[in-house]
Amino acid sequence: MAQFFRNMSPERALEKAKWYCSFQERCKNHVQNRLTAWKVEQKHFDAIIETLEKEDFLNEKRFTEAYVRGKFLIKKWGKIKITSELYQLSIDKRFINDAITTEIDEGDYLKTIKELIEKKIFLLKEIDETKKKEKLYRYLLSKGYESELIFKLLAL
Repeated sequence: MAQFFRNMSPERALEKAKWYCSFQERCKNHVQNRLTAWKVEQKHFDAIIETLEKEDFLNEKRFTEAYVRGKFLIKKWGKIKITSELYQLSIDKRFINDAITTEIDEGDYLKTIKELIEKKIFLLKEIDETKKKEKLYRYLLSKGYESELIFKLLAL
């Protein structure tokens, strides 16, 4: 038997969206996906998002800063991967550039890459130095670090 879902009212969706945005920073893309999942009619999306922004439940600049900070400090992602993920969320390029500049200290960035290299070297069972450097290079690329920087630090 097929289950039919009623469309959620815009008023109920707004209340649920406020709750959704109150315990963690969100972006418009996250809210739109949630509204879709709640079966809210598309014509109400803009008004709900506008209200959330007006009441400061939704702030893309704040979201971007928190995202950059978290992905760098916790997941140890590089600038390329962070930027790519934010583009996929349709975040304004200006917010991305500002957040990366303000939230990632260049000294900490280099220190993090060096720490990742040290940890990975310890885990690698490779004897051949060239192959070891290749594996380190691929690992750091997958974490989103710039190839020029990796080359410089690995002295390839």
